[in-house]
Amino acid sequence: MICWSCEKNAGPGLTCAACGAIQPPEPRADHFQVFGVERKFALDLADLEKRYKDMTKVLHPDRFARADERARRASLGRSIQLNEAWRTLKDPVRRAEYLLSLAGVTVGGEEGTSKKVDGQKVRLPVAPALLMEVMELREGLAEARAAGDHAGVAKLAGMVRGRREAALRAVGSVFAQKAPDLEAITHDLVAVRYYDRFLDEVAVHEEAAAEAAHGS
Repeated sequence: MICWSCEKNAGPGLTCAACGAIQPPEPRADHFQVFGVERKFALDLADLEKRYKDMTKVLHPDRFARADERARRASLGRSIQLNEAWRTLKDPVRRAEYLLSLAGVTVGGEEGTSKKVDGQKVRLPVAPALLMEVMELREGLAEARAAGDHAGVAKLAGMVRGRREAALRAVGSVFAQKAPDLEAITHDLVAVRYYDRFLDEVAVHEEAAAEAAHGS
């Protein structure tokens, strides 16, 4: 990249290697490239956070309050790009889904889960066993709620949290393989989405129960 300020080779960093001017974001850079880390699931989160904080300091708006308009635009663009990358990579589910998206697989989009085949989106069906599992869990939750069985609701929630954790561990294990099975990862991430929805329902129930207890 040629620096907008000194018109020399700026190098790959946030600032120009020649004159130190902040550089605009590279639009083709993926989230891993933004941080200068390897494209993989198993990231060192402490190192990632340190990189984020160090880069945030460089991009702080106070440093550009009186700067050239081009520098302010570059700083803003970099900040937006950095924050988006940080929000995605610090979360294991978002990170896994992002890695799949780079391979052409979209988990839980508006049209469901899909993958690109010869440039076309092909929808991937949800495994029947998972749908049956979730249906049974929801029926159990509905029965426990109707009976006012708060202990039963808590037991179901604990079970689902355990399954969610197991699914994420499986995602990490498969990503660590030399040739990851993307379909297996996709299945586990879809399961995580269903488990999260279930736990959201539990949270609504618990909040309502707490409000009722407080009102009485």
